[in-house]
Amino acid sequence: MLTLEQWTVLGTWASPLVAALGFLLIRNQLKSDREALETQTSWEIYNVGGSILQTFIANPECRPYFYDGAASPTEEPLRSKVLAVNELICDHMENIILQRRALDGETYQVWAVYMQGLYNRSPTMRAFLEPSSEGYRYSTQLLDLLKQGHRDQVGQHEWLARRPDAAMPLSRAGTA
Repeated sequence: MLTLEQWTVLGTWASPLVAALGFLLIRNQLKSDREALETQTSWEIYNVGGSILQTFIANPECRPYFYDGAASPTEEPLRSKVLAVNELICDHMENIILQRRALDGETYQVWAVYMQGLYNRSPTMRAFLEPSSEGYRYSTQLLDLLKQGHRDQVGQHEWLARRPDAAMPLSRAGTA
């Protein structure tokens, strides 16, 4: 049977070990929760992106205004439809910017390049995001990211020429 003094010594040594084990378990739980949040946020962003792609499938006449550099249409109802799709896309991009801390860095970077490239290819989107149009209601973080990509010509031929790895197939990029 242990004496009171022995129990005290045992408690003195055991308490820090139990506390350290508790902190380790909490750290592992927080890391696991963070990974689950990143995965869930990523899936939600890709789901919304898929819904936007479905909009283009259902309305293929809108696609050139975002991917092919076509100027904004002036005739109705196409003009209103393109503006609505523009709002869907810009709201999605705003959500990505606002949720960036809940994404892993690589996923966020992929979306940032996509957003910048889309902005660069779409005069319609650039006009939509002017402060005199709808740009006043989007975050400065989004507008600054898009403007920086425009200055850097992200997604344009010159940009791709400076970054050959950006156009390289994934299977080759990992083996270089």
